[in-house]
Amino acid sequence: MGGAATRLLAAATLSRLADSAAGIAVTLLVIARTDDVRLAGLVVAAFALPTLLTGPILGALLDRLPAKRPLFIANQLILAATLTGVLVLAGRSPTILLIALGLLAGLTAPVLTGGYSSILPQVLPPARLTRGNAADAASYNIAGLGGPALASAIASTAGAGAALASVAAIAAIGVALILIAPMPTTSAAVTTTTAAGGRESLPTALRDGVRLVMREPLLRATTVTTTVSHTVQGLLPVTLPLLALQLGHPAEHGGWILTAISFGALIGSLASAHLLIRIPPRTALIGALVCYGSGVAAIAAAPTLSIALPFAALAGLANGPVLAATMTIRQHCTPAHRYAQIVATGASIKTGGYALGAATTGLLAAHLTARQIVFFVAGVQLLALVPLLTNRQRIVPPHATPKPA
Repeated sequence: MGGAATRLLAAATLSRLADSAAGIAVTLLVIARTDDVRLAGLVVAAFALPTLLTGPILGALLDRLPAKRPLFIANQLILAATLTGVLVLAGRSPTILLIALGLLAGLTAPVLTGGYSSILPQVLPPARLTRGNAADAASYNIAGLGGPALASAIASTAGAGAALASVAAIAAIGVALILIAPMPTTSAAVTTTTAAGGRESLPTALRDGVRLVMREPLLRATTVTTTVSHTVQGLLPVTLPLLALQLGHPAEHGGWILTAISFGALIGSLASAHLLIRIPPRTALIGALVCYGSGVAAIAAAPTLSIALPFAALAGLANGPVLAATMTIRQHCTPAHRYAQIVATGASIKTGGYALGAATTGLLAAHLTARQIVFFVAGVQLLALVPLLTNRQRIVPPHATPKPA
């Protein structure tokens, strides 16, 4: 893809790895220091909740800022500092301080998602953008697979404190990669002017971004579908350990099911470049979610863990192209001067939905078995497709690029 895109994706992957590892590292340390699972959940949730508000704002700022690099550096330093703060204060300070640190870290977190993804179309020519989207999707999967594994491995050998300190160090090291990553100033970053010739205000930009999502049928349908899909996937991290127990294994073995899904998703995201060259992204997105839902249903129906694991890998493989197809649709439907805002908003909504799904697991578990919850997740994947199935707008691959401003 060229040196510029490679440096950008390297910075994105390391930054996302630290963010992904932070959740499990913080959980392990807070539980080790306080023996309070509820507190650990609150602190981790605090890392995600601010993104619902700051995602659209930071995305709009990235569309307007000529110099983006300071914002990316600030995010890394804030993440490293807040994780260090949790390391120092957990078990030694009031609960509110730990939650406040989580909220602080979450303020700039959308930079890790929408920020990097919004720059990719500026450093790749249209002919390479499909491959770039696939590599960007793989970056998320590498972080999602490697982050928790890294934190767990360090915690197992050196303790939860060492794990969190290591994750904070990785976040700080990410600054070095950001310094060499391309952060081009293009027409997409130039502040838009109003019809009267004045500078467009940030509130106006935010309102226009919301209207854009509502006005573009395919963009709206894709946003609704992927948000609903991602929200119920938030049930899986808590439910899969319960499913392992139901299958006669220790709860910890449920993590292997989640790992198999993540591994399959990594392979699927890498293969999505070839898929999206041949198949329109709307069609690929529909097919991927149908197959993913079927794979999750197979996990729920599996009589043993050994049978559930290959089904989990196949489900992840099917889910792999979802993000790349989503990015292709956004690039086609979004004007260049709104692209970062739309990407960051979509990512923030999905993050918030995932956290909401995780938070409601306990309520469902009080009335349903683990198998039934996993079947529920599978069924919602198919129901989530209704907006896309009722939208007939097509995009011809492979050269979808952001609409000109």
